Amino acid sequence: MPIRNRNVLIAGGGAAGPVLAHWLARHGFAPTVVERAPEPAAGGHLVEVSPQGMGVLDRMGVGERVRSEGGPLPDVHSYISGRERPIVLPQGHVGAVAIRSGNLSRLLRDRAGEGVEYLFGDSVTSLDEDADGVDVGFAHAPGRRFDLVVGADGPDSPVRGLVFGSDADGQVEHLDANLAAFEIDNHLGVGDVMMCRVWPYRGCVVTTFPGNDRLEVEFLMRNRTPAAPAEMDMEARYRFLEEVYGEDGWEVPGLLRAMRGADVRLAPSTQVRLDVWSRGRTVLVGDAAHAADPMAGQGTALALMGATALAGELVFAEGDHERAYFSYEASMRGTVREAQSLGSALTRDYAPEGSRGEVWLRERADAALLLGSRLMAQYGARSGYEYVGDGFPADRYARILSP
Repeated sequence: MPIRNRNVLIAGGGAAGPVLAHWLARHGFAPTVVERAPEPAAGGHLVEVSPQGMGVLDRMGVGERVRSEGGPLPDVHSYISGRERPIVLPQGHVGAVAIRSGNLSRLLRDRAGEGVEYLFGDSVTSLDEDADGVDVGFAHAPGRRFDLVVGADGPDSPVRGLVFGSDADGQVEHLDANLAAFEIDNHLGVGDVMMCRVWPYRGCVVTTFPGNDRLEVEFLMRNRTPAAPAEMDMEARYRFLEEVYGEDGWEVPGLLRAMRGADVRLAPSTQVRLDVWSRGRTVLVGDAAHAADPMAGQGTALALMGATALAGELVFAEGDHERAYFSYEASMRGTVREAQSLGSALTRDYAPEGSRGEVWLRERADAALLLGSRLMAQYGARSGYEYVGDGFPADRYARILSP
């Protein structure tokens, strides 16, 4: 049978968009990817790709290139108050890869190859659906008509806003914390490590990039009021972090000094929670549908799995979007629940609520758990992080999407 709904617009060129476009183009669809960035960019922040996500990349034929430009996840060094040495947790997530977000997107775009059209420096501004298709308005390009629309445009998804309404309708859940992140030179001289330290209502995570020449610094702060980064210029962000962390010890004074001159990203810690991920001919994938919070480290893997599932179901249903969207969501819901539960727990761990004494007691309990986890790992036990995605039906999509 001929494919229905061949012309597919994909808003977002991060991880999910190029993967979805790759598989659709290989199976007779005509995908167009629109990306807000004016041009493909290298670099970017550090992202983690779980073994399940790497399985998707291996099936695409790009896994080895990702491994060569990235590196294994670093060991975790948890610094407990009153202890001179950290508790070290060797990286147990065998097969996971850390890589810069821009580099990953570039590799995925290169792999998508022929049959995929890219529109850079543009975005979707309107969607007008009828029984046969969707008229799409763009910020710059002339309007066009598509059979289907996919929102793969991140946690603040404009496509989600156009189709499902504003965030005020309960789509985005604030986790009572705000996250600031920036990149600096590795003045600490550490290698292949993620260093963690907490205080009441706040915490700090410092991670080496692959190659160990640069550090990514994350400051997580408890606050029931979501941050409004649009209202703060860079100097205001510097002063804000200096005020919150200015009396903390450990490596923080040096990190704050090095922060000056860096590009500080500030945003509320949120999760996207929707009852359904599609409406009519439009469907959401990745963070646009179910952002789990950056602390979970699951966004990229979820995007890769979700894009593969959506592509597989569209191919299997020969473009029948109603069948495909339902099956795609059914295949991903369990994995998303696992990741979002993990994200909420890690936010509590890295920015613990309570007095100094309460946090001191909690640190001692956590230290015992960490030491126990290290011992159990020697006998093959896996962390909750490693279980996320075990239920994803990878074999089903390997069969559907094989040449």
